[in-house]
Amino acid sequence: MIQTGWQPALWFVTLVAPVLLFILPGLALLRLWRGAAALTFLEQVALALGIGLALYPVLLLWADLFGLKPGPLLVWSIPLLSLPLLGWTFVRQNPPIERAAWRSRESGGNGWPLVTGYFVVVALLGVRLHTITGLSVPLWGDSLHHTMITQLMVEQGGLFSSWQPYANLETMTYHFGFHSQIAAMIWLTGLEAPEAVLIGGQLANAAAVFTLYPLALHLGRSRWAGVVALLVAGLLAPMPMFYVNWGRYTQLAGQIILPVAITCLWFYLASHEHAKALLGLTILSMAGLFLTHYRVIIFAVCFVPAYLLVSGTWSMWRTLGLRLLLVGTGVGVLVAPWVMRMLESLLFPLLSAIVAASASGGANAIRAETINNAVGHPFSYLPVLIWYGMLIVVFWALWRRERAVLVVALWWLGALLVVNPQRLGLPGAGTITNFALFIAAYIPAALLLGAAAGWLLRRFRAPVVPAGVALILGSLSLWGISLRTHDLDTVNFALVMPEDRTAMAWIETHTPQEARFLVNGYFHNETSLLGSDAGWWIPLLAHRQTTLPPMIYVAEQGSQPNYAQWVNELYATMNDQGLDHPETLNLLHERDISYVYIGQRQGLVGIPNPSRVLDPEVLSDSPHFTLLYHEDQVWIFAVQPDE
Repeated sequence: MIQTGWQPALWFVTLVAPVLLFILPGLALLRLWRGAAALTFLEQVALALGIGLALYPVLLLWADLFGLKPGPLLVWSIPLLSLPLLGWTFVRQNPPIERAAWRSRESGGNGWPLVTGYFVVVALLGVRLHTITGLSVPLWGDSLHHTMITQLMVEQGGLFSSWQPYANLETMTYHFGFHSQIAAMIWLTGLEAPEAVLIGGQLANAAAVFTLYPLALHLGRSRWAGVVALLVAGLLAPMPMFYVNWGRYTQLAGQIILPVAITCLWFYLASHEHAKALLGLTILSMAGLFLTHYRVIIFAVCFVPAYLLVSGTWSMWRTLGLRLLLVGTGVGVLVAPWVMRMLESLLFPLLSAIVAASASGGANAIRAETINNAVGHPFSYLPVLIWYGMLIVVFWALWRRERAVLVVALWWLGALLVVNPQRLGLPGAGTITNFALFIAAYIPAALLLGAAAGWLLRRFRAPVVPAGVALILGSLSLWGISLRTHDLDTVNFALVMPEDRTAMAWIETHTPQEARFLVNGYFHNETSLLGSDAGWWIPLLAHRQTTLPPMIYVAEQGSQPNYAQWVNELYATMNDQGLDHPETLNLLHERDISYVYIGQRQGLVGIPNPSRVLDPEVLSDSPHFTLLYHEDQVWIFAVQPDE
């Protein structure tokens, strides 16, 4: 359990582990491409991080295909194999970084942007780790299934199908890149799953900013462009920092790999020769991205038409088409086993239902667009000045004919159209939500503003300018730190409190292993439920079953036909009839529900109707329930047997 305050040993382990697990293997693979030596040190490290993260889900998928469960062997063998490979690349290609990469790209030298860049990286990483020092469990709904999948991967040594003993689900077709990476951290460090997901999620939060650096430098042709991109995404914008409140770690993991995959693809398409190693890196990063997040890979695909439209010429289209075909074929081969497995789940029928609803017209189509695909307030994703800054940069790029910047602008415009196909008269609104896109808006914002800053600062030649810019960016970083320290919102998003952890220990020692708990939950939409206090976490923290599976139960096959409807039936009956109604009591007895848990948050986290929570007063007054445990706001009742 994480304790409030600085723990040097814990943080040292969690900072060193990603270097060994991800950066070292990624760097060894990156160095197989001769062009990597022309990149700066920070570019190489950022690209290596994304490549290393993409490696683990691909390896675990193919290990599973051959019936292998490598477990801890994987995390020890990959770094050990990477060391001689990396050494060989250094011997083959000396120096590891060419003089051109060290040579000054800035009018005032490289010292100021390097120092400022390192300061921003330390600041954005530090503020992310500092905010979670008082937490023991990651926040809100997504965190539960992320932790559960990670725990199952750790226990089984790789991929799995059955979610037992934590949930009654029999397929696992959820994108698993983040979970494979956190499982690797656990195999190496011995952290507990909730702790590892929490810390690893914040490391991913910082990494999703850091991997923007190479692409920003490429766009702005200046180290300052990379520094400004890090500052905007890492400290000035609320996203992705705010993801910590949702536990939206898989999208973060995808957005670590996304800019790396795009950078590799961009370099490959633009190269004058057929670089086989670069092709391999592009295929690996794209395949890893697919396995890490299904929506983010669609964002990546949107880059292709933007690049062809701006940078492609008729004379190049044959070459570009062949290279894209090679990339697509390679990615398809690597992810084919997982696509076949996805057919086992309810994911495709669920997506088909969304598309059908949006295409049907009338009320269903309106609901798909206005509810499932609502945008929300744009200034909650990015500050108003950053939105206006993006618009100004786009007009500047049009005026200056900055092709690379226009590619990025069209890339995200294309993504916006894909998310809103109804604007083109096509069905599918809500398949990918505007919310998922807009919380990623920090990516184009950082890239566009960084590119403009790089162009602008190249125009100033006075020796005093770099020092002044460093001072300004450093001051903005300090201001950004003060902003980001307020992003954590435990009041609205924390399900598990210290009082709940005490109750979990009581449950483990005072209830039988076959005990099954009724817990607080509410309908997030017409077909799926979410938990609203710590009861949702009982399977992981107290190792007992509950009435509420993780939120992705609607997309997986359950232990019985129509499992999702079976789960929903109990809560629909409670909402309609009340907990003490004979029909509800009959369902409790039929399903062998022997206990009721009310958490410290009283079932009020995220719930739209506070009157539909488990009420301890109702249970205390009912002859059908017996109070067993009461500390602060945590209540545990026994369900009396049916007479």
